[in-house]
Amino acid sequence: MSRSLLIPAGAVAALLVSLAAPPAFAAAGDECVKVLGYEWSGEKQSMDPADMQSGDDAYHIFAVYNRLLDVDDNFNTIPELAESWSVSDDGLTWTFKLRQGVKFHDGSDFDANDVVYTFTRFFDTTLASGAPAVLAFLTPEGIKAVDAHTVTFATKEPVVELPVLISNKFTNIVAEGATHEDLRLKGNGTGPFMQEVFEPNGPVRILRKNPNYWAAGLPKADCIRVTVAQEPVAAVSAIKAGEVDLVLNVDPAVIESLKGDANVELLETGASNSMTISMWVDTPPFDKIEVRQALKLVVDRQAMVDTVLLGYGETAADNPVPVPSPASFVKEAPKRDIAKAKELLAKAGHADGLKFDLYTAEGVPGMVRMAQVYAEMAKEAGIEINVIVTPADSYWDDTWLKQPILTSAWSMRPPGEGLAVAYTQTAKWKETHWERPDYDAMLLKANTTVNSEERIKLYQDTGRLLAEEGGLIIPMFVHQVLALRKGCSGYEPRAQNFNLNFENLACE
Repeated sequence: MSRSLLIPAGAVAALLVSLAAPPAFAAAGDECVKVLGYEWSGEKQSMDPADMQSGDDAYHIFAVYNRLLDVDDNFNTIPELAESWSVSDDGLTWTFKLRQGVKFHDGSDFDANDVVYTFTRFFDTTLASGAPAVLAFLTPEGIKAVDAHTVTFATKEPVVELPVLISNKFTNIVAEGATHEDLRLKGNGTGPFMQEVFEPNGPVRILRKNPNYWAAGLPKADCIRVTVAQEPVAAVSAIKAGEVDLVLNVDPAVIESLKGDANVELLETGASNSMTISMWVDTPPFDKIEVRQALKLVVDRQAMVDTVLLGYGETAADNPVPVPSPASFVKEAPKRDIAKAKELLAKAGHADGLKFDLYTAEGVPGMVRMAQVYAEMAKEAGIEINVIVTPADSYWDDTWLKQPILTSAWSMRPPGEGLAVAYTQTAKWKETHWERPDYDAMLLKANTTVNSEERIKLYQDTGRLLAEEGGLIIPMFVHQVLALRKGCSGYEPRAQNFNLNFENLACE
């Protein structure tokens, strides 16, 4: 193990920021609107939408590209490259009418063939995209260009929520024939900004206004400069000093330092990121369901929200569907039950307690504190957890998916996507090694059930199975807080933290 893994997160992050932040904030593009992110994909950064690794890639991809449809916080669809859409009487064929006169940044015309290519390339296994896990109802043969401005999606069973489900983070439209090798370093979209400076693991990204953007009068900014700081104090210092204009996620621990600052406006979303503790269900001691259930029962969820998020969040029930949603299988989050947890541990052969390492990093604000608070909560049940804090800038590369229990976070998604993205057999990011054909079948049935009451019941049953038997602990959903500098306007935060829209953002 690297010695750096044992350095406290704050010390590591502070060191990184002290070395990297000043030149990043003062770099080329100082005339641009300055956006400060918090996630970091490092060497895996990509301009290919099909290859998005984390929210870090969204900072540039959602500025450079468009999807067929956008979605709001209630998962209502909004026209983007598709102006209208309809479904056949039998529910098997969706038809999308495309916007005309749109051009890619290289000057080529956008048409239906680009849409067909974008979606069919997901099924190329060499691409290794995360898209197939959430598009299991599609086949390449079912996606067709009727004419230059009409595309149809045909499915074997009706998919009532198809417009929402195809509007995920991977489905920004690329030009026909573009390869991953083409797109990883050079984005070519139809979006409001054009790539000017981008290099994987580089400190600064600069995105320049697209002079031929199809939306009249947009974008309002001439350029966007993106940098990243993963240390909360550095982010606060940057916006207070006027070095950045928009901080995309303020750590709850430092929000109070911005309250009352006349030069900063705080913006808050509804339920956004889910904060998770994920364990491999095929690896001892987590291969025993009693152990997994005990680890869930030690959590005081409201105390977690109050302590870790300082109230900027809401309790969750160990699945990606928020408790207030009709698709949730429970109407309130589970209660803490130490006695039951001890009983389950004894049944699993751990009457004398349990000991393991839990890996974490400040990959998103609050993750380290969640791990530390969880470890304290677990002590009462005889569970000794050694929290190992790793460097934030390499966490998603070097630790995530490589340790049997760790912390993570996922952006808000509609039930049919959220229950699939990391938990089906075809999922690219199997955080818990959960592979259940019955789970996949239930979710696919939910996504292809027309009757809304039956569909919601199937989502509930799917969520219940994952929560009760899976290796996933979701104690809370974060209400993301953003900071906007005085003199800037036009930015509306989305609960889906990857769904970024800089079109209306402008600063004096």
